[in-house]
Amino acid sequence: MTAKPYLLAVDDEPINRFVLEDLLEELYDLTLLENGQACLDAVSLRKPDLILLDITMPHMDGYEVCRQLKSRIETRDIPIIFLTAKVEAADEKKGFDLGAVDFITKPFTESLLLARIGTHLSLSESQRKLAEQNSELKRERTYIEDIILKMRDDAKFVHDSLNFVMTPLNRTNGDLVLSSKTQSGKQYLLIGDFTGHGLPAALSAPLVSALFYMLTEQERSLQEILLKLNYELCHKMSAEMFMAALLVEWQVDQKQITVWNYGMPDLLHYRGHQLVQQVPSSSFALGIQKDLSAVSSAVLQVEEGDHLFAYSDGVVESRSVEGELFGSQRLQNLLAECLQQQRQLASIQQAVNDFAGDSGLTDDITLVHLQV
Repeated sequence: MTAKPYLLAVDDEPINRFVLEDLLEELYDLTLLENGQACLDAVSLRKPDLILLDITMPHMDGYEVCRQLKSRIETRDIPIIFLTAKVEAADEKKGFDLGAVDFITKPFTESLLLARIGTHLSLSESQRKLAEQNSELKRERTYIEDIILKMRDDAKFVHDSLNFVMTPLNRTNGDLVLSSKTQSGKQYLLIGDFTGHGLPAALSAPLVSALFYMLTEQERSLQEILLKLNYELCHKMSAEMFMAALLVEWQVDQKQITVWNYGMPDLLHYRGHQLVQQVPSSSFALGIQKDLSAVSSAVLQVEEGDHLFAYSDGVVESRSVEGELFGSQRLQNLLAECLQQQRQLASIQQAVNDFAGDSGLTDDITLVHLQV
């Protein structure tokens, strides 16, 4: 048998309590109280499903009782219906501003009272169930995020000559940085930016990461890896999911670096603190075109001490409160200053955050530095 909803009815007038008892005692588990302090004491012992509260009472009026209940985490979700002879609009506004769900003017009919109580009990129960479902979804999301992060965190990551910073919008994000080294001494670097951000964008990252490191161990060329990644993204991901990618192959003992740019912002090549070359995107992002037979790359002639910077579009597309774009020129100038003053990448990260200010970031941010 389902338990009756538990109601508190608070009124300093005995006749009003008698009327409420007559109307409600068969339908609800009802406790009648004569003042505000008694209500607060009763709530601390047993939380009611709904409170019927008179406004005009000695010592502590209904407004104060409502204010105290709504100020406490454990009682703020209890529906409160004011029962009062006050009929001014200002009185109703004050009650609603304090958090009451309804305002019934005395005298009232039985049908009106029962209808209002039934409505707010149903709404409260629906909100409770929704809160439980949201809590369960959050637990499941956290569990999935933990799995994704563990799958992305590969011990094979090679840190040689590499530094990067990330500012994700969510715990998991759509940006990806992978680094590996072949047995023959080549260093491979992949910077990826999946469509969107958050959990949907992050779901594809473990696939890309696993393939990247497995194929590197098999001594596949970076071009072969690129083609395989594109194939898998086209055939295993939805049509809406693709990855802008910048891939770098560096034969460490040689002064030559090969770059493939598929939908990412320009790779920036600095010598000293001067920008000497940019490598723009040559094609669409990976996962869009099934046939990448004509793979385009750029070959950079580098010298010891040169710097390469790659970044996701979240950096340059960040906007200020006034709507101004951070922009590529601002980034290039800041990178030159960082090199000249020997500052860390974190200073660029902070500059982007400061630029966005109260408007906040709208995309994941990644900035990668490779020093030759």
